Amino acid sequence: MRYIIVFVVVMVISFGTYLATYLGAFKGVEISEAQQGPFKTIYIEHVGPYHKVNKVIEKVERFMKEKGVICQRTFGEYLDDPRQVEEARLRSKVGCLIDKMPEGAPEEMKEGEIPARAYVVAVFTGSPGIGPLKVYPRVEAYLQQKNLKQTDASIEIYEIHSITEKSAMTTTYLFPVQAK
Repeated sequence: MRYIIVFVVVMVISFGTYLATYLGAFKGVEISEAQQGPFKTIYIEHVGPYHKVNKVIEKVERFMKEKGVICQRTFGEYLDDPRQVEEARLRSKVGCLIDKMPEGAPEEMKEGEIPARAYVVAVFTGSPGIGPLKVYPRVEAYLQQKNLKQTDASIEIYEIHSITEKSAMTTTYLFPVQAK
């Protein structure tokens, strides 16, 4: 019986370590300050949990593919702080970064622009699913250390480098800032 318990514990720890490694829990976060933008966007407004925006992004990607344009970089602009707003009421804009708006876009898809300005930029090569757990606390500490204040919504830009290798992905987080 003791061997079975030890075996189960070892398997759980091994699986947990594998999963954490696969998701990028041990990867670092590069933080810097830079002028970024402007970025033209095609997006759909989403209300609800932020972790459910992927299907909306896929809808925009399908439309772009129908128009013969590959959505190289997708994005999410997260308008509300999930610590202060009920999950069902969280607002976001999600879609693709584009060069120009394609003809015949459905009414729900809007054209927009992420403006050029000063950002704290965080780059993470792990899964976007754990990115907020790793990136946001580190950026908050960076903002305090540098005496900066976030002035607008957080933006996450997702870039897949290889379709065959799912782990070849970079998420760039943009936090618009100004000095306190």
